[in-house]
Amino acid sequence: MTLRLMIRLSACAILTALAGHCFAQDRLLANDGRAQDYFGYGAAIDGNTVLVGAHQADVNDIKDGGVGYVYVLGDKGWQQQAKLVAKPLSADDTLGGKVVLNNNIAMLGGMRRDDKGKDAGAVVAFERNAGAWTQAQIVTAPDAKPGDAFGQSLALTDTTLVIGAPRNDTKANDAGAAYIFQRTGDSWRYHSKIMASDGAAGDLFGIDVAIDGNTIAVGADLHDKTAENAGAVYVYVLEENQWQQQAKLMAADGGDTDIFGVRVAISGDTALISARRDDVEGLGVDAGSAYIFERTGTRWTQSQKLTSPDGAADDRFGRGVALSGDTAIISAMNHDAQGKDTGALYVYKKHANGWHYSSKVAAKNAQAGDQFGWNVGLSGGKAVIATPHHDANGKESGAVYVQDLNQYGAFHIENRISFAEKGKMKSSR
Repeated sequence: MTLRLMIRLSACAILTALAGHCFAQDRLLANDGRAQDYFGYGAAIDGNTVLVGAHQADVNDIKDGGVGYVYVLGDKGWQQQAKLVAKPLSADDTLGGKVVLNNNIAMLGGMRRDDKGKDAGAVVAFERNAGAWTQAQIVTAPDAKPGDAFGQSLALTDTTLVIGAPRNDTKANDAGAAYIFQRTGDSWRYHSKIMASDGAAGDLFGIDVAIDGNTIAVGADLHDKTAENAGAVYVYVLEENQWQQQAKLMAADGGDTDIFGVRVAISGDTALISARRDDVEGLGVDAGSAYIFERTGTRWTQSQKLTSPDGAADDRFGRGVALSGDTAIISAMNHDAQGKDTGALYVYKKHANGWHYSSKVAAKNAQAGDQFGWNVGLSGGKAVIATPHHDANGKESGAVYVQDLNQYGAFHIENRISFAEKGKMKSSR
């Protein structure tokens, strides 16, 4: 055994003894990062490809136009494969505030693009062929109106694209809507528009969307039926080529300003729903929680409520959620384990008697105010953890971490990669 390997194993043994687990963690940084770039405001992972949005990057003197970066995992670690720049691009488009990735298709949401009116929003699609990425399409709502924020949320499969427009006013002011596009040949064509059956002003239906197979979940985090801004999630299924509402999900103990549904994830017959401003007894105000709902036949029921094993007031547990098979990840962006608001990620595993806490992930080189876990994604046992307020390249220049949850006992190996953008769309929620 070489000395180098012995050092790596010893380091991992120490980390395992302290934390119970030792996973490989890579940090991606922008090589041209600048202060207030907010690199990683949006991030997604699919297999060995990572997509990062730089929603306020200045491109060719276009202020806050926004770009996307693609990285692939190879023998030398994570390497940048492409920089995605939309054409045309205008100031304040903020492309990359939300991103989604599926196989060889990458989407950059620009909720402030003005293609069909000020801040109506748009989504730009890019496709990969033989390692080269090219712009394929600009997707807009057929009935777009100024201020709709079309593109604030995205979900994607091989055949279906779901785009949230939480500021859409069709039902009422900011009641919200989601648009569904189907893959036809080599392009995306509008299929239908869905809205909450009981949507009301200010619900923000479409604040987040998720899809798995023929099931779509749409969050409306400011829905008021249970309590003011308690939130709700609507589930739709595809029947005879039409998307029909199957269920409306609400937390059994929903309270004021819980914002249940601000983040949603779905895998098979299981939904994972954030209520990151839930006031949890014993933990404090805005400690946050996440709910598991299970489907049997066509009936959805709440099966479990998850809270942080070491949470505290204002942790915002549930800032990001992702679900794949028997693994769930939940971030708490304001957790203070390594300093104020450094953030943490919690891993849960499904067992015969329900979901149980498995491990906790913290960032290497964590700094106060990083908010590790601003957004998260999960694919093949790898988690992508967006940290746009990280200061490695200047204040709030941003970073993205890739955590391999499969490599139990593996030594942390850090790779640095590059990016640039600027962030404006902070949320007090």
